[in-house]
Formats: sequence, C-alpha cells, structure tokens
Amino acid sequence: MKDATSPPFSPIQITVSTNEMIGNTSVVAAIDRNYGILDDHFFKPILGDEEQIKLLKDIRAVTNDPALQADLETRWRLEDSQKGKKINTPLRDARYACLYLELAKAAETHNDRDRAWAFICYASVMIGEISEKSAAVINKMNKDARSIQNSKNAKAREKNYLPAKGEVVRLLEQLKPVGGWTSFRGAAIALEEDMMEFILKTRPSNLTASNIRNLLETKWLPRDELVNSAWTKTAAVKNRE
Repeated sequence: MKDATSPPFSPIQITVSTNEMIGNTSVVAAIDRNYGILDDHFFKPILGDEEQIKLLKDIRAVTNDPALQADLETRWRLEDSQKGKKINTPLRDARYACLYLELAKAAETHNDRDRAWAFICYASVMIGEISEKSAAVINKMNKDARSIQNSKNAKAREKNYLPAKGEVVRLLEQLKPVGGWTSFRGAAIALEEDMMEFILKTRPSNLTASNIRNLLETKWLPRDELVNSAWTKTAAVKNRE
C-alpha cells in the first residue's frame, strides 16, 4: 500500500509528461497561447476591443502579399514618427508580434511548418518583452485611476461637509467670547457640544459626533478655507495672523 503522502506521479513521470506536452504543441495551439498572453497583458487592459479588431483586420489583409505588408509597416513607422519621443512602445511591439503570429498562421496554411515555428518563436520573444513593458503602463493607469477616484471622493466629502462647516462659522460668531477666540483648542471645546447636536440631527456621512472636536482643532479651524476665514474674523487680535 502506498504512503498517503506520496505524490501520485514520480519525478520521471512528471518530466516525461511535461516534455510530451511541450513537444506535441501544435502551431495553432502555440499561436493561440501567445494571443492569450497578449489578451491578458496588453489588449484587454490597454488597447481595447475595437483597436484590437482593427489591428488584426489590417494585418490579416496583408499576410499573403509582401508589398501590402511593406505598406502597412511603413504606415506604422509614419504614425510612430509623428508621435516623436512619446511613441507607445508596447503598442509598436504588439503590432509586430501580431504580424508575426498571423504570418505563422499563413505559413501553417501552406504546410510550411518550419517557417511557421520561426515566426512564432520571434513573436514569443516580443510578447515576453511586451508583458514587462505593459505591466509598468498598467500600474501607472491604475495609479492615475486611483488618484482621480480619490480626488472625486475628496470633493464629495467636502461637499458633504459644507452644512457642518457653515454651522461652525455661525457658532464661531455667535459664541465668540469677549475679546475673541484665543486658541483653536478653546474654540473646539466651546463648539463641541453644539456641533455634536448638529451632527446627530443632520447625520452627514463620514462625519461623527465623537471626532468633531479633534477635527475642529487640528483641521478645520487652522486649515480649512471657509472655517479659518471665520476664525480669523472672530479670533483675538494677537491670533489673527
């Protein structure tokens, strides 16, 4: 009886199986695998379906005619030269990777398997480089998207806080002590109870009664444009600078 912890296959069986799997890969399967990598690392996250369809349509129209292929490559180079130093390198490389994969398909159709594999090998090297370059592009896209979303969230919070800030302005004027406010802490303590009541009544999102004193003292009174303007007008003369 075999040990329950023993692997189901021996190392040599795994080696033979792996060699067979790789060695028996067909041209069509290899092309599909490379397109799968391009889909995951370039087309879907960066290029988009419409541009991908157009690119493949342009390439498939020229694979059986070297003159047409030369015209297409010339057009690509012209487009790149017009972009100057801002050439989209992953896009440029993806064009040629797709071109060589389609040339491999054409060669396989004509039973020229050696030529098909040569094109696949060349495309595979480019696709490996594309995956690395695309990762940096995707990371930047994600970072930019997060930055935009964070900015939108911040603007939404500020809009949500406006009624509460308006109440702070009103209270600063109404509760101003003789001679004016002498410190952010003192003003925050004096306004806390009224602001807690206001928050519990209005229920603004992302704003709680329990943190209002700290928010007033450390952020709104010293740094918020609207609230600090009211503070400056109601603070003691020595604290208005």
